[in-house]
Amino acid sequence: MLTFLSSINIASILPYGILWLATFAEGPITLLVAGAGIAVGKLLPLPAYLAIVTGNLTADLGWYSLGRFGKPEWIQRITAKLKIDPASIERLGEDVQKYAPRMIFLSKMTVGLPIPTLIAVGLQRVAVRRWITLLVLGELIKSALLVALGFLYAEGIQQTYGIIQIVLWVFTIVLVSAAFIYFKFHKKNVHGENSDERFQKVDGLNGLERKVEMSTKKKNKGLVLIAAYNEEGGIAEVVCAAKTYLPVLVVDDGSTDGTARQARKAGATVISYRKNQGKGAALQTGIRQALDSGYDYIVTLDGDGQHDPQEIPAFLEAYRNGQKDLIIGKRDFRKMPKVRRISNTLGTLLFSWAVAHDIPDNQSGYRLISRRLMEVLHKSAESGYEFEVEMIVYCLMHGYPIGWVGIRTIYGDEKSKIHPLRHLRKFIQVSLRARNMMRREM
Repeated sequence: MLTFLSSINIASILPYGILWLATFAEGPITLLVAGAGIAVGKLLPLPAYLAIVTGNLTADLGWYSLGRFGKPEWIQRITAKLKIDPASIERLGEDVQKYAPRMIFLSKMTVGLPIPTLIAVGLQRVAVRRWITLLVLGELIKSALLVALGFLYAEGIQQTYGIIQIVLWVFTIVLVSAAFIYFKFHKKNVHGENSDERFQKVDGLNGLERKVEMSTKKKNKGLVLIAAYNEEGGIAEVVCAAKTYLPVLVVDDGSTDGTARQARKAGATVISYRKNQGKGAALQTGIRQALDSGYDYIVTLDGDGQHDPQEIPAFLEAYRNGQKDLIIGKRDFRKMPKVRRISNTLGTLLFSWAVAHDIPDNQSGYRLISRRLMEVLHKSAESGYEFEVEMIVYCLMHGYPIGWVGIRTIYGDEKSKIHPLRHLRKFIQVSLRARNMMRREM
C-alpha cells in the first residue's frame, strides 16, 4: 500500500478508476475480475478492494435516492390500474419500514435483489441511519468472498463465475419464494378473519367496485370519499353509516392516532399518508383513485361527525334528477357557533363577489362531485382546505351546473383543525385569485 501511495500517477490510478466504474454495470463479475487481477499481480489488494466496495456502495445509494425521489401516489395509480389490492401494498410498505435493515443485508447476498430492495426502501422514506451499517457490512462480506474466489481461481474465472452465479440465483429464488409464501399466508389469515361478512372477502377499490355491481344494477356508480386526520374517535361510526349507501374510501392524511385502523375495521378502503399533506391533497388523491377505478361520481364528507351520512340519499336524488356536476350541502349559518357564523357569512359574501355568482355556502365539505368535474380538478395547486373553494371556481369556469341540498348543521365540542388567521389569509388569497380567474374567462 505504501509503495502504491508513493508512486501515484494517472497510469497507476486508472485501473482502479475503471474498476470503480465497472461495478456500476456488473458488480459480481467485476469482483471476480478484481480477484484475478490481484492474483496475476496487475492490481494491489487493498486499493482494488476499496475501489469495488466504494463503487458498489455508491451505486446502492443511487438506487435508494431514485426511490426517494419517487412519489407514493405513483404506486397507488399503478396498483389501481393493475387491480392490485391497495391494502396489500400498504401492508407491504409497513413491512419494508419495519424490516428494511434485514432486507437490505439479505439482498446483498443475492443477485438482482439489491436494486429493487433499495428503491422500495427509498420509496418508504426509511432513514439511511437505520440500514447503512448492515448495507456496508453486507457489501464488505460479499466483496471479500467474490474477490477471494477470483483470486483463487484466476485461471478459470469464467467457470468460477458460472458456479457462483448459479449458487447466488438459487439463494435468490429460495429467498423470493419464502417471501411470497409468507405474504400469501399472511394475506390469507387477514382475509380469513372477516370470512363471515359478505363483502369483506374482497378488499381494496377492486372489491368496492364488485360490491357496487353485486348490490346495485344502476348505470351510474358512486363512491364516498372521506379525507381524515386524527379522527379515531368518530371515523368508524361515519364509515359504518356511509357504507350502507356506497362503498367508502378513506384517505388518512398522516394521522398520528388509530384513524386508519378504525376506518379499515369499519369496512372502508384506506390510503394512508406518512405525513400530513393537507385536506386538499388528500381529496385529490381520493379523486385520482376514483377516476382510475371508473367511478361516475363521489360524495365527500368529513370524518368527524359534522356531516350526517344519512343525508347521502338526498345528494343521490339531486344528482339523478338534475345531473349537476357539483352538489353542495348548504348549512344553516344561524345554527353555528357565533364566531363561525360570522366568518362563514363574511366568507360567503366575499367569495360570491369574487366569482360574480351567488354561492350560499362555499366552505361546506359535504358534496357530490361528477366525474366530469373530477377530471379538471387536477389543475388546482391547493393542498389545504382552500381546494374546496377552488373546486367551485373550476366548476363555474367550465360552465358546469351547481346544485344545492339542505343539510343539518352539526357542531359538537370538537376542536377545529383550521388555524383562523392562516385560513383567513389563504381564503382572501384564493378569493382574489378566483376573481382574476373568472375575469380572464369573461
